[in-house]
Amino acid sequence: MAINSINSAIGPKSQSINESKNNIAPQTSNQTNQVATGGTGDTVTLTGTASQLRTLEHQIASLPVVDMQRVESIKQQITSGSYQIDPLQIADKMIKIESAINKGLT
Repeated sequence: MAINSINSAIGPKSQSINESKNNIAPQTSNQTNQVATGGTGDTVTLTGTASQLRTLEHQIASLPVVDMQRVESIKQQITSGSYQIDPLQIADKMIKIESAINKGLT
């Protein structure tokens, strides 16, 4: 059996699922939202909570990964020699990170 035949069998299903995702509108209440795809009889049901999570996901995705304003501020402090390093704060955060990692491993 060729792999191409498997991919061609999966392809149309994947496409209809992606098209269904695009047809779902965000909802802010606790009502249930149903969207039917054309002719297939498939129905997608989202609760208000799921719609809120989707909206939050879009908002988070639009946030910048790096706070450039903070980066520039720190650069200026380093350049001017006024940047203060607190070794106790750094050590405390390192211990917290290690503790969190160890909890995840057990």
